[in-house]
Amino acid sequence: MHRISYFVLAVVLCLSLSVSWTGYGVAKDQVTPEQVVAAHLSSIGSPAAVAALKTLTFVGTTSVEFIQGATGKMSGNSMLVSDGNKLAIVLKYSDINYPGEYFAYNGKDVSVGHISPGQKSPLADFLFRYNGIMKEGLLGGVFSTGWPLLNLKDKPVTLTYREATIDGRRLHEVEYHPKQGLGNMKIRLYFDMETYRHVRTEYRLVVHDDMSAAPGGFGTRVGTFQAPGGEDVPGFDSLQQGLPDSIYVLVEKFDDFKKIGAMTLPHSYSLDYSLEGQGHTFIGKWNMLAVQWAFNRALDEKLFLAQK
Repeated sequence: MHRISYFVLAVVLCLSLSVSWTGYGVAKDQVTPEQVVAAHLSSIGSPAAVAALKTLTFVGTTSVEFIQGATGKMSGNSMLVSDGNKLAIVLKYSDINYPGEYFAYNGKDVSVGHISPGQKSPLADFLFRYNGIMKEGLLGGVFSTGWPLLNLKDKPVTLTYREATIDGRRLHEVEYHPKQGLGNMKIRLYFDMETYRHVRTEYRLVVHDDMSAAPGGFGTRVGTFQAPGGEDVPGFDSLQQGLPDSIYVLVEKFDDFKKIGAMTLPHSYSLDYSLEGQGHTFIGKWNMLAVQWAFNRALDEKLFLAQK
């Protein structure tokens, strides 16, 4: 009897270990985007705390570095305000040629500031032309009270999951496919493997025969963002055919997560933007550091219309 009992016990133990390890492997392989989103929302705060958030504001510092297509480094002040699906990001620098950026969405239209009369920066031009990024609530990540992951049931989107490694760091990747508004733009959201905090969003767009990226030069110093000249060019029509592809890439990064009241939010926010097309390249990097916060304050509607 004892021999049989020991044998049965050993078999049961082996089977339980086998099931345990097999189950772990299956669970790991079956991670769903919905699970990632749910864990991400928990990383921000309790459901009650997240639901209670109506408006968000932070003010802080900012720096910018132009690497290609323009040169220069500078620092200044930043502000981000969000109210429902409305958002405004303001960057101010004390440079006459490059006073800063202003991106705004008032719930209906996207507007951007101009660096000089009638002239947008490369980043502002991208966000203005592909304004679905702001209308979808994606820009700003968890800083935006219109962040689509807060209420996916009202969003006609498809999510797909895979595990990714970026700069040696393993991350959860959720590809975001809106039903309309952003064409063939690839949008990928990245989350920390352990905490599920949203740490990165990538927007990548390849445009064929893109005349908007024709070499006109963004100048060699900050502020000289010049559009292509309007003069007639012999053979221009034929040159429009078979132009090299233009590749637009915008990367948002979120870091330095800290507890603010009942929520955990990033305090570092950066925008890396690059454009490559027709022998022309532009690379710029903007960074913001949140210093002071305000929640559920009444906000002036004028903030959500960019001052040109």
